[in-house]
Amino acid sequence: MELRQYINIFRRWFWLVLLGTGIAGFSAYIFSRTQQPIYQATSVLLIMEGSPSTTTEFSAIQSSERLAQSYIERLTNYEVLEVAIANLGLTMQAKELQESMQVSLVNNSHLIALSVKHTSPKIAAALANEIPTVFAVRNMELQTDRFASSKLNLETELNDVRAELLLAEAQLTEAQSTSNDSTVIAQLADRVLRLRDTHSRLLQSYEDIRIAEASSLNNIIIDQHARPPVSPISPRVLSNAVLGAAVGGMLSLGLIFLIEYLDDTIQEPEQIENEWGVTTIGLVPVIDTEKLDGSLVMIKSPRSLEAESYRQLRTNIQYVDASHDLKVILVTSPNPGDGKTTTAANLAISLAQMGKNVILVDADLRRPRLHQVFEVSNAQGLTNLFLEKENDEALLQSVEIPNLKVLVSGPIPPNPAELLGSPRMRSILDWLTEQADYIVLDSPPVLTVTDAILLSQIATTTLLVAWMGGTKQKLLELAMRQIRVVDGHLAGIVYNRISDKRHGSYYYYYRSNHYYESTASPNGIAKLLR
Repeated sequence: MELRQYINIFRRWFWLVLLGTGIAGFSAYIFSRTQQPIYQATSVLLIMEGSPSTTTEFSAIQSSERLAQSYIERLTNYEVLEVAIANLGLTMQAKELQESMQVSLVNNSHLIALSVKHTSPKIAAALANEIPTVFAVRNMELQTDRFASSKLNLETELNDVRAELLLAEAQLTEAQSTSNDSTVIAQLADRVLRLRDTHSRLLQSYEDIRIAEASSLNNIIIDQHARPPVSPISPRVLSNAVLGAAVGGMLSLGLIFLIEYLDDTIQEPEQIENEWGVTTIGLVPVIDTEKLDGSLVMIKSPRSLEAESYRQLRTNIQYVDASHDLKVILVTSPNPGDGKTTTAANLAISLAQMGKNVILVDADLRRPRLHQVFEVSNAQGLTNLFLEKENDEALLQSVEIPNLKVLVSGPIPPNPAELLGSPRMRSILDWLTEQADYIVLDSPPVLTVTDAILLSQIATTTLLVAWMGGTKQKLLELAMRQIRVVDGHLAGIVYNRISDKRHGSYYYYYRSNHYYESTASPNGIAKLLR
């Protein structure tokens, strides 16, 4: 599909895109406005472990990052959340609070960001500050319990060693004053030294535990307290409206292309030209019968764009196949309502205005309409010629257009197909061709009855009228196939009812090349008819 075809599709359905975008955007806006606003407050925690006296700065940072990872999980424990809720006097559940929290590391550092969402900005900030406070207290209690056992064991050992050391020192002093045995004195001195060394080591271990305890008890610091947010994080009314409009527009486009995919009506003449090699011989804009005063735009609105399209059709017929006889022109269509009668009438008028003698024949013996279009009697017409052996020129009715005569259908016969396919019809056409330069036949649709197929065999050329956007492509192809089967000469297709909204590029082709006024004055029409 070419870019121009996509543009035409977009032009046809632009209103739907606007409608879908507008409805979706407005709905998203109204929905967002009715939602309760949600606020988010964030506090930042600094996690440290160890002290400069016990660890290096690099190892302390590494240890802090590992510790921060474990704290992220522990910050959302129900026990911590329940205490925070109770401290603030709130009635919410711990699970509800947990679902409204977001805890994460800040850029892989030893900082933890704790965010809380709530419908109240003050409560959101209070929770974001209270949760780390409760966690710090709880963590301090856990650390105190962890170090208390180690300290108690060391204190017991220190007391035992201290007692042994005092006893050993007393024994050494006594031996030195009362005994001359150097061996005993040496053994006691060695025991005192060992006990003193053990005592020193235990004291150092006790001091290390005390320092570690002091450091761990203060390793959680609220680096940045949460403040009540000014604006909510949701709903984002404007963003939601824009997103809704975008989604609505995309869905509208999807619906449009689905409709176009399922629509098998003729939208582009190139579809037929490329596949069947049939020329597009005419493009006729849709006729506003109220604005242009009826179907005969060649008479009622001769300076209109619609009238000019029939003049263009007249020119195309003369030059599309200059070597072929265009004496008898059959105008038909695949289905009723495609515009064949209007096309036949205006084409006949256009040929007559060129100074040619034209006879317009209503060969639709089932649902004739030309007598209504030209407001003439249908009492006698074509069917009367079948009953008479002689041709009666009186049946050719003159109308207000110079050089144009109309042969209406006459009474509707019971056997139209047999009459139109009879030798008498050929002789009637031979007689008519002697009376005029052009014979224009308005026949029934091709696919409803066989009348048009019979007439295409005796007409010198056939025009197939299709409703652009209304005639199904398969039916148009079937009509062309039936005409070709009987060796009818199909000069081309006249695409009717081209709309500026649905078929803009074709419509504006005429509009951009149209040099006439859109309306004509009554005096101008009077001069034209004289």
